[in-house]
Amino acid sequence: MVASAKPSFKELMSQMKEETQAAPVIAAQANKKKLNERYTLNQGWYDALLNTDMVLGSDSQAAGLKLDPEKQRQIVEIGVYEGASTVFWSDFYLNHPKSRLISIDPFTGSQEHHEDPDKYPELANIETTARGNIAKSDNAAKIEVIKGCSWDVFPELNRRFGSDPWIDVLYIDGAHDPISVARDTALYLPMVKSGGVCIFDDFGHPDVQQGVEGVLAATGVIGFAVFTGWQLACKIK
Repeated sequence: MVASAKPSFKELMSQMKEETQAAPVIAAQANKKKLNERYTLNQGWYDALLNTDMVLGSDSQAAGLKLDPEKQRQIVEIGVYEGASTVFWSDFYLNHPKSRLISIDPFTGSQEHHEDPDKYPELANIETTARGNIAKSDNAAKIEVIKGCSWDVFPELNRRFGSDPWIDVLYIDGAHDPISVARDTALYLPMVKSGGVCIFDDFGHPDVQQGVEGVLAATGVIGFAVFTGWQLACKIK
């Protein structure tokens, strides 16, 4: 018997829209948010985040993960690309005057982008595009964009905020290899407050799942989690 080849990241990403919409059984489809047409977005990957948000807001099993748009929060996102998730947080979850978002990205793209550059012609301009999109978002003044790799940025954030948990919402969508995913999770997950939320994008990909699950098992900080078809949303104990 010949073992079937593991799907590539690009192959799984091409199936994302169908998988994320089919997995959750949600009746209130009208609750799904949309990003404003003023943004320049060449990739539709952010649809997974919109689906997760719909699940958390509509499914009774995920009630403990539902985010109040008016609540004060400190959000940290790892991975910006063209800024789709950044403007999502800005437009829908930074309404409180003291809410803030830190967005971290080296703006170099990931391995899968460089392996097939013809599919990602926007790659050379993602930083300019992201910053332009963010500037047009509803709460742009509350966003700090830090250019760099998440693990290089972490020591400075640790100096600024201290070693006690300070993050209310953590969104991880950085590099997708198991080592990078595990490193992001190991560094930043302990900084999420009790009762906070962590969302892992691309959890439907086996490499990401491998990186996440090892760290979650070791830390034991997850109270409960909901898989939304492509992302994993977790409540911190």
